[in-house]
Amino acid sequence: MRKRIAIAGHSNKGLSLIPLLEANPNVEVAWILTEDRESALASLGRVKEEFPKQYESRITSDAAEVFRTPGLTAIIEADPSEAIQATLEEAAGHGVQRTTPLVAKLLFAFGPVEGFRKPDLLNTLSEILESYNLTIDRRGLLERILQIAVGSTGAERGSLMLYDPQEGKLRVEVAIGIEREVIPKIRVAPGEGIAGRAFEDRTPLLITGKADWGTYQITRERDDVESALSVPLIHGDQVLGVLNLSHTRECGKFARDDLEFVQHLAQLDARIIARAEEYHSLQRDSVRLRAESEVRRRLGRPGPLRERLSEVCRFLADEVCHGISHLYLRDPELDALVLQASSLGTDPLASSLKLDPSEGAIGWSVRSGRCVVLAERVEGVLASYAVVPLGDPEAPLGVLTVEGADPRPDANDLVREVLEAAAETLGGELRDLLRELRIEREATRMGAITEAAARMSTCKDSAELARTITSTAAMILEAEHAVLRLREEASGRFQIRSYFGSAETETQGNLLALEKELAIGAIRQRSTLRIPRLETRADIDAQEVGVNCAILHPLIFDGRILGTLSVMNNVGHDPLIGERFGREDERTLVRLSEHAANALGSMLSWERSRHRVRFDEVTGLPNLAHLRERLEEELARASARGRALALLQLRIVGLEEILRNAEPDAGDRLVVSLGQEFRATLREFDIPIRSAPDTFAALVPEPDGDIGELLGPMARRVREALAREPDVAGPEPLPLEFGYACFPEDGSTARGLEERARTTRIRTV
Repeated sequence: MRKRIAIAGHSNKGLSLIPLLEANPNVEVAWILTEDRESALASLGRVKEEFPKQYESRITSDAAEVFRTPGLTAIIEADPSEAIQATLEEAAGHGVQRTTPLVAKLLFAFGPVEGFRKPDLLNTLSEILESYNLTIDRRGLLERILQIAVGSTGAERGSLMLYDPQEGKLRVEVAIGIEREVIPKIRVAPGEGIAGRAFEDRTPLLITGKADWGTYQITRERDDVESALSVPLIHGDQVLGVLNLSHTRECGKFARDDLEFVQHLAQLDARIIARAEEYHSLQRDSVRLRAESEVRRRLGRPGPLRERLSEVCRFLADEVCHGISHLYLRDPELDALVLQASSLGTDPLASSLKLDPSEGAIGWSVRSGRCVVLAERVEGVLASYAVVPLGDPEAPLGVLTVEGADPRPDANDLVREVLEAAAETLGGELRDLLRELRIEREATRMGAITEAAARMSTCKDSAELARTITSTAAMILEAEHAVLRLREEASGRFQIRSYFGSAETETQGNLLALEKELAIGAIRQRSTLRIPRLETRADIDAQEVGVNCAILHPLIFDGRILGTLSVMNNVGHDPLIGERFGREDERTLVRLSEHAANALGSMLSWERSRHRVRFDEVTGLPNLAHLRERLEEELARASARGRALALLQLRIVGLEEILRNAEPDAGDRLVVSLGQEFRATLREFDIPIRSAPDTFAALVPEPDGDIGELLGPMARRVREALAREPDVAGPEPLPLEFGYACFPEDGSTARGLEERARTTRIRTV
């Protein structure tokens, strides 16, 4: 069957081939594919006068019609229009070769080359290759050499295999006559099969008849091959691959002169590969250096790191012709890849996109540490999607994704080189930048903790100290809520002493109930409790109160747990270093808690000492020292406002001797009961006092009426308390002595009022 050829375009160089092609009885010019019919007819007339009439019916602008032509072998590109050029991308899918007029002349004008003409052909090829523009892809050059090898020897099939040192096998680079879907699957180890033997022995092989399977360790060769040539591609001392030709029907299709001719072609192939690789290596180095430089330049600019990363994404998007690029960083606390920068820009207030690293091509790339580039050329444009991991699989940092539509012929290689270089540079630089960011944050926090410790030491009381601790914890750890619980001496319970946060009234109860449950856990284990993902706790309904993470630390002073400090919900402004509380936050809270525990321990010790000086240890009521301080204050207030003031005293005669002889617990129980009954007769703002073992007093600002009216109820309740403890107080009632003094009638000084109140005015038995 004749080989049918189409000419795309109507340049003089292309149409002038028609007489030579038609001279070959094995070739037929079936179509001229062009959009300008009139210009094509005019060009045909210049080639030969009768050609316009002869080829008028073969001129078409319908590429689909051309591809439907039975036996269509090749399309010669004769300066076609852009629209026609775009349709030629489909040629490979139809099994049709694309070639230049010069190569077409060599392939199809004369058919198989006779032996005496092959030296001229090789000389011509050498000249062509020396002048050929190596800036185009290497694959195009190799395809043309393979076409010449197949056409010049009359082979039915051919392939050029290159050695992949990473895989350690030969793979098909270009092929003719081999099913397209089979090509990616072909892998041949050195020494395996005919091609593997030629590669390993560095020796060309000429096979006449079926090859012996045992001799050549054949596992993949087709059993319909009757003749074969396999020639190693050697450049210098390196074997680059193998050039293979085969025929299925003729046993002695190839002769010695074919072998020599193919060896010369193999030398040309090796030279092409070496030269092109050298060129592309330089080109790759240039591309990589530029990518590295651009990434460093953008990262080196002033401004927030997130904005600089977005600049890197915009650079990568531009590299694939107005594409789109995203940067995801791994958050170990969330076990997720979080979108942190994009060529499209990101809203810092919006919820970040999170990907599961165990799913999809992005997750696989991160886990394996391997780059993924998916690309397909459609209508002259390379549509690509690439995923490039940052860091290594043992310590993944994140991943870059880039997608675009690039019309450049070498776009696939360029995209991969740019991305790999950018990712390698970005990974190293970003790891350092994040480390610096963490160090800077750590230094800032340590400074803030030092300042907070100084403020804690100046607090005047435990309430002020508690407020300082929670506000400082929320500020330093950038938390939405902070809670301080302290242990009550009397009950032993851990009660909230300070809350700092923004919880609404209706949700605050649920929030504090959740915090209480977590605080119990921290107290029990006497160590930090950090929960970066509260939603994973089946026993906690964190969603109900809007809490997603928490850290709690027990406050320990002198080996004793004073309380707990809790922070919940990380609302930090820089999610690049984590959206949830991490180990660095845990260390920060531990340091802050140590200062807080020391300050609280010192404050409680001081307040305890102060309490012992100013308060009665048994009843907890103020003592005589406290009375004298408050009497001066209240007397000054009453004098300034012209108000009354009363000082009342009750002495239980014989009580001191009873307490001296009673068991300590029993005596204390009686005194506490007396103090409670005495306090119950007073108003809320009156000040009850135990001024001596057997004496109670009361400071009564602005009494409601005659102070004597208080004495009856007071005497009755005191006697009830004595009656409840007959084993201690005895069966006989104890005498009660009341004294009181009123300002200003009974004195205008504290000393005078105190002396007057000690004078017994009423005695009851």
